Amino acid sequence: MPDFIDLAGASGAAYRFRRLAPESLPATAGNLVVAAGRTGRRQVVLCAALPSLSQAAAAAARALKGHPAAGLYVRLNVARAVRDAEHADLLAGEASGAETLGSD
Repeated sequence: MPDFIDLAGASGAAYRFRRLAPESLPATAGNLVVAAGRTGRRQVVLCAALPSLSQAAAAAARALKGHPAAGLYVRLNVARAVRDAEHADLLAGEASGAETLGSD
């Protein structure tokens, strides 16, 4: 599993996410995905934008249990407007069809 993945939004923007252990989810605001596969064949199972990524712990654990080849990735950012805009762009792009948490 790679340490970083880039996901494409519908706008064409690429968003870089860093792999993180599920038990290490910070209380910091950010975006989170649970994803499996390679670029071009990646499946995003869970996509979240939350004021505290620790709020996604239970949903992330379920997603990882249901998809053993998947990894948990985070993108830390504090500004709510940025977090929400990135989340919407990802859901319209490479993360379409994923379970969502947070901004819709």
